[in-house]
Amino acid sequence: MSQLFQTNGDYTIKTADTGTIKLDTGAGVGEVRVTGNLVVEGDTLTVSAENLNVNDNVIILNFGETGAGVSLRYSGIQIDRGTESAASIVFDENDDTFIFAKGTPESTFNYADSAIRTTTIKTNPDTDGGDLTLIGSGTGVVKVAGTLNYELQITEDDDIPNKKYVDDAIRDNPTFQIVDDDTRFIVTDTDVAGSESFLAGVGFSTFGESGLTAIVDNTLTAQFFANRVEIQDIEINGSEITTKGLTNENIFLRTQGTGKLQTNFALQLEKIGVTPASVADSVLVNAGPPGLGDSGVFFVNSAKNDELVSRNRALLLSMIF
Repeated sequence: MSQLFQTNGDYTIKTADTGTIKLDTGAGVGEVRVTGNLVVEGDTLTVSAENLNVNDNVIILNFGETGAGVSLRYSGIQIDRGTESAASIVFDENDDTFIFAKGTPESTFNYADSAIRTTTIKTNPDTDGGDLTLIGSGTGVVKVAGTLNYELQITEDDDIPNKKYVDDAIRDNPTFQIVDDDTRFIVTDTDVAGSESFLAGVGFSTFGESGLTAIVDNTLTAQFFANRVEIQDIEINGSEITTKGLTNENIFLRTQGTGKLQTNFALQLEKIGVTPASVADSVLVNAGPPGLGDSGVFFVNSAKNDELVSRNRALLLSMIF
């Protein structure tokens, strides 16, 4: 049978010092309801219930703070882990950061094996355009330790690679190239499987040799081999410069303005057995078996071809004629 006790003013129940007031609802599951606000003025509030349900959608910690920030530096939640070190989720006023770590503010925080498990981190688009900034200290790096062959999972354009992925892409991956649209730099090594087959597939082959290939605007520009270099239509093999696979093609050494072609020693001309055809507006010089001029140096222009006369032969001819 319910009973009602009502007073016309405040009502106080007072025990002896350190006494206890107990509201006993009996052996069954009863309730103690407070229809007004409940204010606990002691130092500690302990709830022994197995389930704590809070109807308020925001829980305020450090309530009643009068300073600029958390005067005691930390405010947050501490989890009792029995014989293990406590876990804490707190705000650090000094660093203006949230801390997820083992330990307590009264002792020290241990970050060595602290972790947050989640699938998505969202940034604020109103701050730095939504950038995510990772700030560490010392020699810290961003790691993907614990994943299985992370470098093999980099398949989408927006995936973040790790060091091994970059190393593999340059050295071991069958692409063997640095690419920007139709300009690329390709590395081929006959000791690496797949290198030559890929290069041949894009139409630029090193024909079974290790080499470096430069392609600009989808045009083969240069190839570097162990024993020679091919640039455009020129091949450099040791100290010899020739045309690359082209017959009867000229090599031009062209200066700017009044610049001259200069050498610090001799100009060597190999003997040829035929007279070169003349070229309009040009003079050709070639070597052959010495004739009446006794020099073996011949010239060809649009009017004639003849041998340049040596000094001694010129003196002899001048005395005869």
